[in-house]
Amino acid sequence: MPNYLSYLMGTEKIEDKELEDFGIKIENKDSDGDRSIKIPEEKLSQYIELIKNKLTKGFWNEIIGAKEIVFIFKFKDGSIKEYELSPENEQEIDKLCAEFNNEPPDKTANVYKYISDNKFYHDFMIEHYSDMINR
Repeated sequence: MPNYLSYLMGTEKIEDKELEDFGIKIENKDSDGDRSIKIPEEKLSQYIELIKNKLTKGFWNEIIGAKEIVFIFKFKDGSIKEYELSPENEQEIDKLCAEFNNEPPDKTANVYKYISDNKFYHDFMIEHYSDMINR
């Protein structure tokens, strides 16, 4: 079964045990408590619900799969927007990433390249999305 990758930030309300109960493997946990995880494909929808419920306001989470990349943004007012990254909505996702991170949009303009800069995603992104990164 293929796995999805995610780098969890802004998820203080999600316990390691909750993830492990879903069969999600925590690959790494850094000093800030951010977790690099692998999500089994069959648990993806449950994971997305968990993120929508427990992600801290003002954060987003991306979920990287071989055929799709899902972004879930949780605004400061608690509202949620979910996207499947595509060339059609890349600019909108870019604007939200920049806004949520207080960064200039040109830093995130190629969203595929932007997320491939995360070392946890890098090799997977190069393998599956190199044509989008190097355009």
